[in-house]
Amino acid sequence: MWKSSILLSMALFSSALAANISHAADKIIIGELNWGYAKVMTNVIKVVAEDNYGLQVDMVPGNHAVFFKAMDQGKGEVDIHPEVWLPNNQGLVDEYVYDNETVSLTDVTFPAFDGFCTTQAAVDTYGLKTVYDLTRPEIVGLTDRDGDGKGEIWMGAPGWKSTQIHQVRARDYGFADLYELQVSEENIILAQIDADAKAGKVIVWACYLPHHVFGMHELAVIEEPAHDPEKWQVADLENDPNWLENSFVATSFPPISSHIAYSKRLETDAPEMVKLLNGIEFTQQLINEWSFVASVEQRDPAEYAREWVTANKELVQSWLSY
Repeated sequence: MWKSSILLSMALFSSALAANISHAADKIIIGELNWGYAKVMTNVIKVVAEDNYGLQVDMVPGNHAVFFKAMDQGKGEVDIHPEVWLPNNQGLVDEYVYDNETVSLTDVTFPAFDGFCTTQAAVDTYGLKTVYDLTRPEIVGLTDRDGDGKGEIWMGAPGWKSTQIHQVRARDYGFADLYELQVSEENIILAQIDADAKAGKVIVWACYLPHHVFGMHELAVIEEPAHDPEKWQVADLENDPNWLENSFVATSFPPISSHIAYSKRLETDAPEMVKLLNGIEFTQQLINEWSFVASVEQRDPAEYAREWVTANKELVQSWLSY
């Protein structure tokens, strides 16, 4: 009888051990966004998790909607979304975090800002100070690159929720019809900002902070009215085909914060990873540093992340000790 019990116990122990090994061997997939500092951020999380927990961490490219849908399914196709800005992605958070309850969100990892920017020279020389100055014919003419009578303002990159919100804001601030509202990958506008700032030309674009470009040139945030919740009515940007018509935004952004989202499957399959994610706190200065390294110095994100983790053991330890 006792031999049977021992054999049963050993079998149960072996089964549990196998299960733990299986979980430990499972890959954790982080969604990789397509801007410079986000790639560094993703690689830093990967290095810390692999070095300290023995996890296998891979990355897959995609966008906000793709990452949230995959995390919702809980099959390990995407487990972590490293940078979720609120309120920009509030619709996705409402659906998957609060309604479906399949995704969790960490506390704030760093504060952020969304708005419109220009050069300090444009402010000093032409009085381009407020968003309403964008309706002045002089400013429209100064930003008209192709001579078609319309100025040009970059609204953001494809797939960014802020790009859609800026388009609504341009309409409701009253200057959308005066400009070509351009949507393109960020590297295009960054090259143009660099060239125009050096040449003393006027340029206006939808901007965000933190960002390394503010350390390269004298730039200025265009003033807007204080945030008014009554004038911030954003439709479901993901699912409403008439989101532009069904939105009204004639105010500045509310306070913006960045968070990490993760699939709730990790709570049982990799609780140590959940602990790490909830312990991570970045700063605007750190994000600016990573942005400069990735976008200006064009360092390899994986190589640089390894160097950064090695050089910042105390900060990393504070994340691990959460």
